[in-house]
Amino acid sequence: MLLHEDYPHTVPMRAKLRWKENWFWIFMDPERDICCLAHATVEPTMDRAFASFTLLHGGRNYTIAKEVPMPTPFERQREIQLGELTYRFLKPQAEFQVAFENDEIAVTLDFTARMALFDFLACSDVNPDRLSISECTGFGLGQFRHQSQALTGKGVVRLKDKGKTIEVAGSAYRDHSWGMRNDETSYDHNWSVINFPDHAFHIFRLHGALRPNVTLLEGYVATKEGNRVLKSIDIDYVGEDDEGLPDKVIFRAVDYDDQSYTIVCDLTKRFARIVLHSQKPGDLTYFNSENMCPCTLEQTGDEGQANVEIGWLTDASGKRM
Repeated sequence: MLLHEDYPHTVPMRAKLRWKENWFWIFMDPERDICCLAHATVEPTMDRAFASFTLLHGGRNYTIAKEVPMPTPFERQREIQLGELTYRFLKPQAEFQVAFENDEIAVTLDFTARMALFDFLACSDVNPDRLSISECTGFGLGQFRHQSQALTGKGVVRLKDKGKTIEVAGSAYRDHSWGMRNDETSYDHNWSVINFPDHAFHIFRLHGALRPNVTLLEGYVATKEGNRVLKSIDIDYVGEDDEGLPDKVIFRAVDYDDQSYTIVCDLTKRFARIVLHSQKPGDLTYFNSENMCPCTLEQTGDEGQANVEIGWLTDASGKRM
């Protein structure tokens, strides 16, 4: 044995992992100037949860982000209450409702499946020689799942302070993950969901602590016929604005059937830029910038809407790690 075995040991990063279940809902209706994000993290083994909801309208940002009581009961419930935020699972993989109400606003959004659900475990089936993002998130423990789905949304937004009620309808997306996870083991990422009339894309790039020298890339394209894994992905940033974010993001991808896609997301024409509050701030905090913007699929000329999420790890002062 080694001489240093008797001394206190370094705590490995895998020991910092914890069981988390996350839901993220995205809705945008630029015609009526409404953009919404709803996010929740539930940590049953630590008896705590964190919920956030943001609505942007008329240049005003209505938002809450805070720890809330652990929903009880929790397991297998069709409805969970997270402070002022409520999730209802009406029909598996098909119909959902998100509701939020506080002193300023009351929002009810009904979501319907537009494409089939996708499970990111499929990426390992198509690209078995690549390290998967799920494997790195769970530090190789095999206990992390990640699923997503393109949706359509409609509902009612009531602005109490203005005495105004707006009926909304637009593109939407949902993301659901559960398992062993700690966001502070990620250094930076691009997590983008893109809706076109006949396609939906989810493209994910990550640098993390398990393999800091490896760029992790995963994604898929959804059509009415079904989902196809992307076997190659490139992401380019063009330009830089005064917040250090790109003016445009260009995605180039090839799916398992050798179909090529080039997607241009124009952040200079964004409908919204919203900070996603996904955890209680601490010595280390993961920062997420959500950029809802128009996009073009060059192969078809189709125009769509995207949410380009760009995130990075920061210290307590907000400095990028």
